[in-house]
Amino acid sequence: MEKIGPLRGVLNGWRTAAMAAALLCIAIVGGLGMGLQHMVQRHHQETEQNRWGFLQVTHAQIELHRFSAHLARAAAGDAEARAELPLRLDLLWGRINQLDGGQHREDSPALRQLHAEQPAMQQALQALETQLNAGPPQLASLLPLLSRLEAPLQAATQVAHERRQDRVRQHLLDIASQLHWFSIGFLLLTAATAVLVALLAIASHRAQAARLRAEAASAEAREANSTLRSVIDGVPALVSAFDAQGRYVFANHSVCAYSGRTEAELVGRSPTELGLPETIEAPLRRLQATGCAGPPEELSVPHAAGGMRRLLVTVAPLHDATGVLTGMLRISMDVTAQRAAEHEARHLHDHDALTGLPNRARFGRELSGILATPETFALHLIDLDQFRLINDTHGHATGDALLIAFGRRLRGMLRPGDEVARLAADEFAVLQRNTKPGDTLALAARMAQALGQPYQLGGSIVRCTASIGASERATGQPSPETLLAQAELALREARREGSGRFSLFRPELESEASERRALQAELAAALRNDELHLAFQPKFTIPDRLMTGVEALLRWNHPQRGAISPGVFVPLAEEAGLALPLARYVLQRATRQAMQWQAAGHAIPVAVNLSAELIGLGTTMPLVRETLRESGLPAHLLEIEVTESTFIGDSQAARDMLAGLRAMGIRVGLDDFGTGFSSLAYLQDMPVDVIKIDRSFVNGLDLGGAAPRIVETVVRLAHGLGASVVAEGVETETQLLALAALGCDVAQGFLLARPVPPEQILAFAEAARPASAA
Repeated sequence: MEKIGPLRGVLNGWRTAAMAAALLCIAIVGGLGMGLQHMVQRHHQETEQNRWGFLQVTHAQIELHRFSAHLARAAAGDAEARAELPLRLDLLWGRINQLDGGQHREDSPALRQLHAEQPAMQQALQALETQLNAGPPQLASLLPLLSRLEAPLQAATQVAHERRQDRVRQHLLDIASQLHWFSIGFLLLTAATAVLVALLAIASHRAQAARLRAEAASAEAREANSTLRSVIDGVPALVSAFDAQGRYVFANHSVCAYSGRTEAELVGRSPTELGLPETIEAPLRRLQATGCAGPPEELSVPHAAGGMRRLLVTVAPLHDATGVLTGMLRISMDVTAQRAAEHEARHLHDHDALTGLPNRARFGRELSGILATPETFALHLIDLDQFRLINDTHGHATGDALLIAFGRRLRGMLRPGDEVARLAADEFAVLQRNTKPGDTLALAARMAQALGQPYQLGGSIVRCTASIGASERATGQPSPETLLAQAELALREARREGSGRFSLFRPELESEASERRALQAELAAALRNDELHLAFQPKFTIPDRLMTGVEALLRWNHPQRGAISPGVFVPLAEEAGLALPLARYVLQRATRQAMQWQAAGHAIPVAVNLSAELIGLGTTMPLVRETLRESGLPAHLLEIEVTESTFIGDSQAARDMLAGLRAMGIRVGLDDFGTGFSSLAYLQDMPVDVIKIDRSFVNGLDLGGAAPRIVETVVRLAHGLGASVVAEGVETETQLLALAALGCDVAQGFLLARPVPPEQILAFAEAARPASAA
């Protein structure tokens, strides 16, 4: 009994120990189970948090890739893609804004990393939106902005993926640690081991589910990368990547097409190893040396198809997480066509599109430049004579061909260094450099002689002369405007002397021009002050010498200068823009005078000359109509005389206006017939009632020669067209008799009557009144 007590104590001790061990095992197993359950729950929570952040980053990447694809299509001219860009940019804004994470940010390393990048990404998005709103997208300028968005997203994806792997490994280590204690508990309690096994199975199942989700996310990332590759291959730019040593690691489709090599042939080799010039690697070498991207630069690069192309090259560094340079990205745009277009635009800006010669702006710069030097030079202004007539007679195509041939001939006469330009329609200029005394006139004479030679234009031979005015550099520093004004004065003098002439500026020309301007001002004042008056020259029938009408002639008796010839002041009036006021003055006074004669019992037709500048203007017909209405003169008593120069230029408008005058009942006369260059060409369809033979042919009747035959031809032509013929400038009986023999209808000249005041016309009218009327 004494031994049983101790044994029982021992047994009770073991029982107590077993119970304690059991309780301890139960406590340990329970604690381990609760710890394992907490660990599994934390693993699930962290996995879900990481997954949420990873999905947000992945969605943002996918939206960026979609925007890049639409941008590439829009830059390539896809209107639909261009229209969707604002929507895609808004979606990308939303995805980037979601990367802030809010309450999830502290639980997701990827979102914490992107939170720091949010300002830079927002700036890149703002820059994208600004450039898209500014006009059509330019891919080359937008790619750096896309790279600024893509780089942090790619880095965040890598962080999230590595975070997943680290967490899975960490949890597996935790589980292994717990299994150690479970092995001890298994020795103590099988039940605890079974529980641990069950818990391990549950944890393994959940880990497997997490692995499957990670694999699905990885597949999505691979799909996104494939989409990105498709986008880059579709970009119309040469996109390539290099390792830190300058060897290809990536090349898109455009690079392969440009180089004529596959990507496999490029990868692992440097540009110089492929036989390209060392200049191609210069931007990469600078980037390797400095670690910083330089500004875009243009390089000449050989193309696989042959020839050199101009590429706009941009390089950017690629760094790892520690900032070490791991690679380089190069983006090149083929700007060959753009540079050619810019060169052509600059050429067109400075050159005449028809002749290819420098234009007025370019010539002005050349003139200003030479004025800044002490060099001697001469300026020639050259104007084609009767160019409008050639345009109207032969057509504008022939006129353009003439201008081209004229410019080519002119350029061929100059020395190297001399400049020639086309300033206006038919006005050219020559800058003659390094002149010596006598050089200016010598060149002007050669140009006048050479430019006046016939031009073979297709199947036609065109004859055209040129008038030339020249000015030379004097002492001091004259302005370009002064030299041009001096040359213009010389050109005007050359024109006054006739066709194909040349003149050199003399100081007297400025005083003459000043005198002409003063006379023009005085003429305008005389017109305002009613200081002009009309004289009337009678016209007589042949051979009975009875007055059949009068011609109104404008006269000006200047208070200081005395009588001034119309041949002087009428051209001055036209130069000063006074042709219309003068015409109004003559029409109003001539029609009023004719009405006074009619009131006195004589219906005397009155002829009024109109300047060629007024024919075809929209204001002329209303002026004539209003004058007849105000005066009350019957339209058949008014005759409008025009010269052949009326039909130079817009001849159709002149014909239409003259036809309108005839439709009103007004007679139309062609003055100075035979002095123009295209009389017969216009006569066949010219709407005229009277043809006036110029006095030069009438004077020739006294001398014999061809004048009688010319007058006879004109008379027959006019009568054949139903027009009457008036001979001007009849001064001798011989001339009058010859005109009668040739069938001329009416004569006018000093032999019969000089221009007289209006009151003296009644005497001629009384003499012409039939005896029965008297």
